[in-house]
Amino acid sequence: MKKNRKRIFALLSAALLVLTLAGTLVLEITRQSAASVLTDQQAAQRWGGESAAQFSCFFAAGRGYSPSRIPSLERALDEALTEASLTAPDGARLWYHAYSTELSLYAAANRDSAVLTVTAFGGDYFLIHQPLLLSGSWLNPGGGNLGYIFLDENAAWKLFGAIDVVGMPVTLGGEEYTVCGVGRIPTGTAYDEAYGDAPRAYILLDSPAASGAGEITSYEIVLPEPIDGFAESMLEKQFAAGDSTVVVENSARFTVKALWEHLQNRRLMGVRISPVVFPWWENIARVTEYRCASLLLCEIVLLSAALLTVLVWIALLWNPAGRAMKNGLRRFFDAAEDKYNALTRPKKYRDG
Repeated sequence: MKKNRKRIFALLSAALLVLTLAGTLVLEITRQSAASVLTDQQAAQRWGGESAAQFSCFFAAGRGYSPSRIPSLERALDEALTEASLTAPDGARLWYHAYSTELSLYAAANRDSAVLTVTAFGGDYFLIHQPLLLSGSWLNPGGGNLGYIFLDENAAWKLFGAIDVVGMPVTLGGEEYTVCGVGRIPTGTAYDEAYGDAPRAYILLDSPAASGAGEITSYEIVLPEPIDGFAESMLEKQFAAGDSTVVVENSARFTVKALWEHLQNRRLMGVRISPVVFPWWENIARVTEYRCASLLLCEIVLLSAALLTVLVWIALLWNPAGRAMKNGLRRFFDAAEDKYNALTRPKKYRDG
């Protein structure tokens, strides 16, 4: 009878071990899939793999970064990379960046008009953010493209009632633009909440309709990372994180180490003390970050259950280990009982 009980226990514990390991694998795949969907968080991987890093800086309204400071920032970054003996091959680049802000502008086309949420950007915005093209092409930087506009599908349907509208004219903020492309709106629960229903458009920061854009509220950069912390130390010299500036390392935020740190700060996640308002893509990344951290916590619980099952097996199959575990548990419970009794004993007896 005792052998039968042991056999049944062994079978049940083996089934539990298989289920916990399988569940852990499923959770890990789900976690990695959730992060992989965010292509705008993987610009460093596309650019230079593990030898590159991606950072984002977000500024509070009214405390942003003036576009006039961009040339001096570019020179400072080039000098820092040169001092680190990092040089680009002929015709290539070591790094790139994008800077942007949002504004609302009235737009009109041949079918309808609407108020668009317009992202005015400089640099290589669409090397980082790569919406799926429904027609045309992304908007690239350069003086020859100042008269072009990129629409999302909401804006295309609102203004034209179609998405194949490349080459069509749009009046934006009283200025004439030509549609260069239309992008698909990303779908999913987080996207639906963070992206919003407002029709969106994208123009260059130097274009006429963006003349009233003001300061930059988002700055993104992809640059070399020859050793850990190199890129971050460079940016710290340019952007001091504080109440009005939030700096995020995009390329590392979904690693196990970063998610574990995220879990350790869960009690502060509902606390909001910074006046920085994040753009929609950062809000989506933060929702996904929370989800991935929760999945990691579930993985840890399942792996702990698997480890406990293995330890019980060892205790049952190897008598010395079993005796050691029993003695250890006995000492633990005895110590816990003594501590409990000491804490609950009346004060006059405790002092004595």
